[in-house]
Amino acid sequence: MSVVKISPVPLDQAPEVTEFLTRLDLGSLRQDEISAFRGRNDSWAGVTSTGFPVFVKRVGGEPSTVRPRVDRIKAMGELLNTHPVVNAPRFLGADEESGLVAFALLQHAQSGSDLGGDGFTWELAHSAGFQVGTLHTLQLPQAVAEDTSEPPLPPLKALVALPLEAYAVASGAELEAWAILHNDPVVVAEIRKLAAWEKDSTPVLVHGDLRLDQFLHHHGKLHLVDWEEARRADAARDVGAFVGEWLYRGVLGMASHEETVSDREVVANGARRFEMLRPNIEAFWSGYLEARPAARADRDLATRAAAFAGWHMFDRLLAAGYERARLTPLERAAAGVGRKVLINAADFTATLGIGG
Repeated sequence: MSVVKISPVPLDQAPEVTEFLTRLDLGSLRQDEISAFRGRNDSWAGVTSTGFPVFVKRVGGEPSTVRPRVDRIKAMGELLNTHPVVNAPRFLGADEESGLVAFALLQHAQSGSDLGGDGFTWELAHSAGFQVGTLHTLQLPQAVAEDTSEPPLPPLKALVALPLEAYAVASGAELEAWAILHNDPVVVAEIRKLAAWEKDSTPVLVHGDLRLDQFLHHHGKLHLVDWEEARRADAARDVGAFVGEWLYRGVLGMASHEETVSDREVVANGARRFEMLRPNIEAFWSGYLEARPAARADRDLATRAAAFAGWHMFDRLLAAGYERARLTPLERAAAGVGRKVLINAADFTATLGIGG
């Protein structure tokens, strides 16, 4: 969830929000005192008439997928409301019919993405790893345990061709990103291989959509948010996503402020940038293994995580294309880096900071 604030959908156009908060005995929001957070889901944030800071989100998607996602959010909210290690904003309630969920608002929080390389300290990265490692040791809530749906990413069916309805609404940059995938049968084969490899792993409770902007820094602590994709899956999904976030930042660091630089200098810039960021991955991995020492027995975990980090570069590529006309050269470079890591995952574990 990005903490970039935008104007919310007017409350008079979404009366169910006020009805929802009233049923929860939280009071109501005033239109001139609320904001929203940038994202694909409608949201409303502010202090209610009873003085309670609240964040309300409408879970979007196909009607058949909304209820399961809300159920997962509710189950995880109830599980984590009193958890001593995994920090999450207090869950306040959910409505399956409208797709609305409510949490305590962490006022003035910063997302992990906004903290950047310098603000995301070793201690915070270690805390992130410790929390994710702890999460992977927890018993699945009933609603999550009973959910047998496949993870939406990687989108295996779309690797061959986009459905017509998806093609019709895709931006130009999104179509460019899909073309990179569709025209690379080796990458498609490796993604399918990774999905099959995951099924042979021992599943745990995962966040399922781990990104830096899913961490909120508030009063010195990291809080993990957005639990709609929580499920029983491979631990490497979460580990690889965290690694992939920093790898992607390293690729974007290939840019130079100088007007003319050679290709070799561009790559060197990226390598130097990633060397500066890798301690964040090493700290995360250290915290993860500290919280979940049993992970050391999974000898392929680091390799699968590296492969998921490679896939994550394509995931970021698709996300970057949202509502954009063209991909940038650096975003295309990210796909090239992701390809190398995905295909040769075992060779990159040490380089990525998860080899120990």
